[in-house]
This record gives sequence, C-alpha cells and structure tokens, in this order.
Amino acid sequence: MARSQAGGGRRVDWFAAGVGLVVAVAVQLVGGTLLFGSNRPALVSQGLLTFAALLAGGALAGVIGPSAGASWNGVIVAVGFIVVEELAGALGPLGRFGSAGLDTLGLVVDDVLVLSGGTLGGLIAGAVRNRRPPANR
Repeated sequence: MARSQAGGGRRVDWFAAGVGLVVAVAVQLVGGTLLFGSNRPALVSQGLLTFAALLAGGALAGVIGPSAGASWNGVIVAVGFIVVEELAGALGPLGRFGSAGLDTLGLVVDDVLVLSGGTLGGLIAGAVRNRRPPANR
C-alpha cells in the first residue's frame, strides 16, 4: 500500500499524515472549546466542526506529502482521527471529543463524516497541486 503499482513512488507519507492528524485533533479540541465553551453543542454543530477539522488536516497532509498520494494521506489522517476518537471515548466523555454515548447509527455517521472530511481534504490538496504549473528553478 505504501508504493504505487505503476510509478514505484511512495503514495503515503506518514510524517505528513501525522502532522495532519495533529492539526485535525487540535482544531477539534480548540475549536470545540472556543466555539461551545461548557455548553453541550448540537450534533449538527459538532459534526460541522469535526468535518472542518478533518478537511483542514487532510488538506495539510495532502500539501505536505507527495502529490500522487494526497488523497491517501487524507484517508490516513481520517483513520488516525477515528482511532484517537475511539480511544478518547473509551476513557470516558472528554468534552466535545470522543464518541462516548453515541448509538451505533451515530458512530457510523460520525465515522463516515470523518472519512469524508479527510479524504476530501486530501483530494482538494492533490487537485490544487496538480493544477499548478511546476516552478522554474
């Protein structure tokens, strides 16, 4: 999975995905604290914040990593975010982070939202990078 079939180049840059994951988690935590404070946000607001956090993290991972693997980097950010979210939920409800208390349908919707945000962020970054002409050196 780390190598492409045709080109032989790397598709996933783990450093870029890690940076994107850290940014997504930070946006989720800081944004939730600043926007919602101690109030329990509505699920739609929380979902939009999560989607925006993953869009930012996936896009950053797509920009930092190789352009051929930009969408894969976004997917890795999203999968890592789901793992962090579930670990936080296993520890107990931690404010606006973690899926503690959601039913099965809520978990599926949450995971689809996270995967969509990360993947779209990576796809957008890859499309923008492939659209730009290469810089002359």
